[in-house]
Amino acid sequence: MSAFGRALTRELRHLRHDRWDLAGLFVVPAILLALMAGMLWQGTMHKLPLAVVDSDGTTASRTMIRALDASPMIRIEGSYPSEVDAMRALRSGEALALVHLPPGLGEGLARDREPVVRILYNASFLSTGRQISSAAESAMQTAALEILAGELPNHSLPSPRTHRLVIEATALGNAPGSYEWFLGLLIYPSVLHLVAACATAMALGRELRDRSLASWAQSTGGVASALAGKMLPYVVVVSLWGVAWMLWLTLARGWRFEGSIALIAFAQVLLYAGTAAISALLIAITRDTPVTLSAGIVYAGSALAYSGATLPLNGGSLFARVWSNLLPLPHYLALELGQVSDRAITMTGAIVPAIALTAYLVIASGGAVAIITVAARRS
Repeated sequence: MSAFGRALTRELRHLRHDRWDLAGLFVVPAILLALMAGMLWQGTMHKLPLAVVDSDGTTASRTMIRALDASPMIRIEGSYPSEVDAMRALRSGEALALVHLPPGLGEGLARDREPVVRILYNASFLSTGRQISSAAESAMQTAALEILAGELPNHSLPSPRTHRLVIEATALGNAPGSYEWFLGLLIYPSVLHLVAACATAMALGRELRDRSLASWAQSTGGVASALAGKMLPYVVVVSLWGVAWMLWLTLARGWRFEGSIALIAFAQVLLYAGTAAISALLIAITRDTPVTLSAGIVYAGSALAYSGATLPLNGGSLFARVWSNLLPLPHYLALELGQVSDRAITMTGAIVPAIALTAYLVIASGGAVAIITVAARRS
């Protein structure tokens, strides 16, 4: 049997008898992806708490409040006599935003005075704050038309030139309709990237003897082939989890890729194979499994934050831009997100990320094989 076959058979035999490693490959990813599917199931935010300060107290302000309460994204948390009282609710976390309806609201609309409605939201929760602010603004602009019709003489329709309502939204301190599609594309490869980094580090770390892989290398009959055989089960299983998640998003949840889903699946294999190669290189350099696991958590765990998919890197520090380019996940996400849009635009753009992912596999695995081989010859 070849070195590849011996290493593969040995690893499969180990996984069959080691319940913990088997759970790390099958149970842990299943739990993580199920939790993620549950968190993103609703797709959009609903019933975000809003505090209201009604300084008008008329039919117009009550119409505004009804419109706010009717919005599926808003739940009226309470009505307060002043902004000072409502701010206490914001600081305590009872509300995410407040709306202040000024005195003379309906009369101001009818007489074209542009009353200013203030929306203040907690910028510590930027996404939810922006969402509730946008929903409140939309609801009140719609309600303004109803108020105008009631305030004008004979309930006539307002002139097209009539100003509506000035809404001033202020931050105290992604615009898709559903977060499931956008966040699902980002989080699931990040989770599996971290699983692959830890699982492959543990797999090769088991072969350390006296802080050296020399004895393992001498027994394999071929370091490169044995390393490929050892890492193959982990790369295959994690890649299949990635395919399962894409099928969940597309077949079960109804989303679709405009580009090539086969290209994304292939890029996933490159990502997880490159991750396994990086783990092998770190084990070969550090000769310490806990240190390698810590390094894997650092680079794989931080990859999404530095990918530029959630927070822009334009204008960021030199370290942030360099670190992003050194990590494999941002290159995969660039290819994946490119396939979400029009194929004619994105197929060419997939070449550079695919080459980058291949480079991680070739360079990291080559470095690991070279270091292990040299150590074996010296022993």
